[in-house]
Amino acid sequence: MDKKITIELYNFTLLHKGFSSAVKFIVIASSYVFFVLFAVMTGFLVFFEDERLFKFVGVVSAVILFNMLLRKIIGRKRPFESLGIKSIVEHKSSGSFPSNHSASSMVIAVAFLYLNCIWGSILLFMAFITGISRVFAGLHYISDVLFGFFVGGGLGVFLLFLV
Repeated sequence: MDKKITIELYNFTLLHKGFSSAVKFIVIASSYVFFVLFAVMTGFLVFFEDERLFKFVGVVSAVILFNMLLRKIIGRKRPFESLGIKSIVEHKSSGSFPSNHSASSMVIAVAFLYLNCIWGSILLFMAFITGISRVFAGLHYISDVLFGFFVGGGLGVFLLFLV
């Protein structure tokens, strides 16, 4: 089922050139957007000596490192490696499950939610778009993205709001 959904979304992208261009833009730009927003907010928290700095940076860093370790252990190949498709954007062969982009964008969004509901809500929507775009691009299976959301969002909420 995972492969079937991934192939259907990827084929949809190939059939619609305008959509394909949008997916390519989102895949490339989203990493930079989340990184810059995280760096700017970190700088802001440092400048204003905000006591939430350690939790903001620590939780995001811990979740990203955990996801990277999990991905190394699992070692699942990307769809473009195992299904014989060509991804919409160039990408090196590396682990696919869980999606680092999905986990990191989701934990950053949750960290912003911890600081500000409006910014956090906007970034949650952007994180969702980021993850799904990677399936449309042929870079991840849908399960890679969903589990990445679970790791980033679940651990983020637990560590930021419940601990």
